Amino acid sequence: MSWITPKKAIMVAASAEGGTKLNAFDNALLKMGIGNVNLVKLSSVIPAHIEWIEKMPEVPIGMLLPTVYAHIESDEPGSTISAALGVGISEDNNGGLIYEYSGYCTKEEAIEMVKKMVEEGFRVRGWKLKEFKVVVSEITVKDKPAAALAAVVMLPY
Repeated sequence: MSWITPKKAIMVAASAEGGTKLNAFDNALLKMGIGNVNLVKLSSVIPAHIEWIEKMPEVPIGMLLPTVYAHIESDEPGSTISAALGVGISEDNNGGLIYEYSGYCTKEEAIEMVKKMVEEGFRVRGWKLKEFKVVVSEITVKDKPAAALAAVVMLPY
């Protein structure tokens, strides 16, 4: 059997407004460089020896793109919303974990939540945490619907 293992990953986050909550979500995807692809929602395990990159490469329109993401949308003026992903890399680089969180909170609160999740995930597996990474977006809703989105995108090349 042939398995598909991602070779590279990137952490991205954005927030945006839109005419509707769905448009706000779409606008945040566009800001992140993944608005013209089909996201395939993944659970939260990182393959061993993945290469972390800093810039989203060009991807073909309509590509199936494996992604772990957290999002929240709101149209309640004055509300602050945040989405975060916490990434834990194991000490022996045999993989890692991604935890996602979104809510009516500040980015600091979202970061604190995903850090606790990563630490617990490593503890229950008996893994040693070498590195913690985080990506977060936050927005306060004004007069238009808004979305906060954070993602880890896995790339096959």
